[in-house]
Amino acid sequence: MCKSIYFFKSIFSSISLIISNLVLLKLTIMNFLKSFTLTLCLIITTVIMAQSFEGTIEFTKKNYFDETKYIYYITTKKVRIDELKKDGEISGTMFIDLKSKKVTAINHDRKLHMNIESKPSVKDLSNSEIFKTTEKKNILGYNCVKWTVSNPDFKSKATYWVIEKGNYFFFKDLLTALNRKDKEALYFMQIPENAGFFPIIGEEKGFDGKLKSKLETTKMTRQKINPNKFKIPAGYQEFKM
Repeated sequence: MCKSIYFFKSIFSSISLIISNLVLLKLTIMNFLKSFTLTLCLIITTVIMAQSFEGTIEFTKKNYFDETKYIYYITTKKVRIDELKKDGEISGTMFIDLKSKKVTAINHDRKLHMNIESKPSVKDLSNSEIFKTTEKKNILGYNCVKWTVSNPDFKSKATYWVIEKGNYFFFKDLLTALNRKDKEALYFMQIPENAGFFPIIGEEKGFDGKLKSKLETTKMTRQKINPNKFKIPAGYQEFKM
């Protein structure tokens, strides 16, 4: 009888140990799956970030007096900006290193190149009023949402049609490197979490409704950019201030 009781106790003890091990195994598997899911999400995010826009963006800039055409050549690390003459020839070029923020300007007529250092604007934009509207429309095949930024101190308002799903991480770094002083650039930098977003159209108007300036994208093309696009042409001299 005692042997039988001992035998059953031994069996129950073994079963309890097996159950405990199974529970521990289940918890281990669940923790692994959670960790794997988190890692997978991080990998996906990294891949999406790595797939930042590369290609060309063509746009026009209008103000009171003139209209000028530009072309961006964009890679993940560098941007080239060409300013075009009325006949389509390149009048000037800028190379921007998005990491180091180094800016090089090239004058093709005089065959000169020089490094440019630009200080950030000292304008106080703390009174800017920023709104993300519910207005949406399709522009050049991209779904865009309307943002507005106004500032009573400067008596003007900027309107941006921003591509909703953004992987245009070059743009914020570009504005930071160039330290542009125009209101369209300064107002856009006031938009929270603007990294990755690109305004396909941006315009500034005075509170009287008159247009001050407008940037409008006319064409966007995803493509690999030849590294030679970022080389200073042979025979160009460096100009030092």
